[in-house]
Amino acid sequence: MSDIAALGKPTVASYAMVGSLVVIWGTTFLMVKFALEEASPAIVAAARVLIGGAAVIPFAVLTGRTIPRGRGRWGGALALGVFSLALPMSLLSWALQVVPSGVVGVYMAVISLLVLPLAHFFSPGERMTPRRVAGFSVGFSGILVLMGWETLGALGSADGLAQLACLGAAASYAVGSILTRRTPPTDPIAFSALGFAFGGAIMAPFAVAAWPAEPLSMQTWAILIGIGAISSGLAMVLRVAIITSVGSVFMSGVGYLVPVTALAVGVAFGGETVGVSDALACALVLSGLAIAASSRRRTS
Repeated sequence: MSDIAALGKPTVASYAMVGSLVVIWGTTFLMVKFALEEASPAIVAAARVLIGGAAVIPFAVLTGRTIPRGRGRWGGALALGVFSLALPMSLLSWALQVVPSGVVGVYMAVISLLVLPLAHFFSPGERMTPRRVAGFSVGFSGILVLMGWETLGALGSADGLAQLACLGAAASYAVGSILTRRTPPTDPIAFSALGFAFGGAIMAPFAVAAWPAEPLSMQTWAILIGIGAISSGLAMVLRVAIITSVGSVFMSGVGYLVPVTALAVGVAFGGETVGVSDALACALVLSGLAIAASSRRRTS
């Protein structure tokens, strides 16, 4: 445990990075949905990882970053490539064929809830408290409302499987957050670059196998480049920087505004509608996060 960095106190820069992630991730899901109108889920997921790596890796090289050394850092980068890149982006790209982008944004708030029990066991200094348990319980009830009893009763249907894919992506991101937190201290840009190298190696064969016979339009390419370079590349560097400096529980604060932003963007620009159950689920999940966050403020 001695080689895991101690947590620092949040700064103005920490809050600025969280705010940037809210804007980036809150608009990403609708952009992915637009890309899926022409490109397959495999192409979209692979593009997010490969284009993100094409942005981060050269930047790391040009700014003189050295490749992280040690089994702990390489293991952490491999976990980053799998659990924070290849797996969740593949699941979300597939799910967004069925699930509205705003609803997917609400599922991403579940990441913050799942981090709480994982951090208790695997992340020093981020223990569960009675308030965090209460917050997790309230938020989990929101997950059940979000999925709906009909979906829970028909998990083998297309909608049920897509909702499970969203939940699986959230769980994958949560595991990735904890494993990133447990990685020995290292430069976040160099670490992200190595994670993208691993994630790209995983996704490249899928991109080749799914490459379309007809060329993609310029509009679709523009969306893929944007969600790859910004939503994946830049966002991953910000995410790693936040987790390694002030902790995965602080990072979970992103969960407050991403679902609200995603719902608003989906309604305003995607023609989506917000049902009563979606709004209730969002309120329950955010209430759970608020209860858990009040525990952090009391104990800090």
